[in-house]
Amino acid sequence: METLIYVLKAHILFLILGGLYHFMLKNEKNFTFNRYYLLAIYGASILAPLLDFKLLNNVTIIDPQFFNSGSTATTAGDTSAALESNFLILENLLPWIYALLVSVSVIIFIIRFATSYNKFHLLQRISKLDYKRNVYWIEDDIPPFTFLNKTILPLKLQEDENQEVIIKHEEAHRKTFHFFDIIWVEILSSLLIFNPFHKKIKKYVMENHEFLADEYACEMTDKSHYAQILIHQTLNQNRLNFVSYFAKPTILSRLNMLKSSKKSKSKPVIVALSFILISALFSCDLNPTEEIILKKDSIKLTDKIPKAVDENTIFSIVENQAEPREGVQAFYDALNEDLKGNYPQEAIQNGIEGIVYIQFVIEKDGSLSNIQAVKGIGGGCDQVAVNMIKNYGDWIPGKQNGETVRSRRVVPVRFVLN
Repeated sequence: METLIYVLKAHILFLILGGLYHFMLKNEKNFTFNRYYLLAIYGASILAPLLDFKLLNNVTIIDPQFFNSGSTATTAGDTSAALESNFLILENLLPWIYALLVSVSVIIFIIRFATSYNKFHLLQRISKLDYKRNVYWIEDDIPPFTFLNKTILPLKLQEDENQEVIIKHEEAHRKTFHFFDIIWVEILSSLLIFNPFHKKIKKYVMENHEFLADEYACEMTDKSHYAQILIHQTLNQNRLNFVSYFAKPTILSRLNMLKSSKKSKSKPVIVALSFILISALFSCDLNPTEEIILKKDSIKLTDKIPKAVDENTIFSIVENQAEPREGVQAFYDALNEDLKGNYPQEAIQNGIEGIVYIQFVIEKDGSLSNIQAVKGIGGGCDQVAVNMIKNYGDWIPGKQNGETVRSRRVVPVRFVLN
């Protein structure tokens, strides 16, 4: 169940953070901020749901006088039979399906990368290195592109008067390590395989790389001339994966961005603050933490016990404590046996386990009354624990000053998903 919750939170967080970019930043010329924000979306979506900051804490204080040395044992619920019958339900299968799909996605990425690297290596071997410009020239008629920290250009570009502008564009991809952004996105998107928005965000990452490189290349020419260069560049459809081409299908977006002058100062601040707050919210566990504290008490036992024994007085501590007629160990063994196969279905489905504290009164005749869960864990466990205690109501009553008296006890019943 925890795996499913994590996957759901990661995908929802990715949608929210991706939505912020889509509606507030995609048309803004804050390219450097946009680059790191897009990369951070993946990191935050994967990491934030893994964190577990506790914001709420429910504390229950139980007087230690309700316990004695025999009542501190716990009952471990054996739910193996119930779990085996429940294993094939969808929520138990989904984590395995998810892990399988992620593994397949990673394998496909590795194969695609290896294929592209092999094709690039073959092109590099028949290329000639230009040490001065740190680029490779090849006779094949291919579009200029950058792979890892290597740039390959067609030899015919040497006759183009705009070659320096194109080289500068590819230099931006190489010097600012755009390739590693692509690797980061490809790997982490494998963990967000169910998200319908991750392909859109990958497109934005690639598109923003081109905006950054265009901006860098425009330092040596005016935008109108650079736009003409883009238009005259032809696209080769037989392209490699994971490479940055000078001319790409995003050319219309790039031309529009060259004409745009929109560069908001407030939007990056708003988005950054929203990113921090939303990520922090998803890294917190809003479910209250259950904590049991035994109250410290230094009052002497003799001060607690009245000398005159009243018939209706309920004692917390007596000289001779009440105990199950068959013995404490037999009592807990019986509880453990009774719990086998009776673990609440709701608790199994929601992965609930923990300790239920049951308080009750042992009457003078050894019967039990006022049975209640003073601290529970929900999921049906509280009622099951109460019912189990009711089934074992044959106790030896406690005694004080030689007289049989009513006494109070608290028994911890532990529910464990094996």
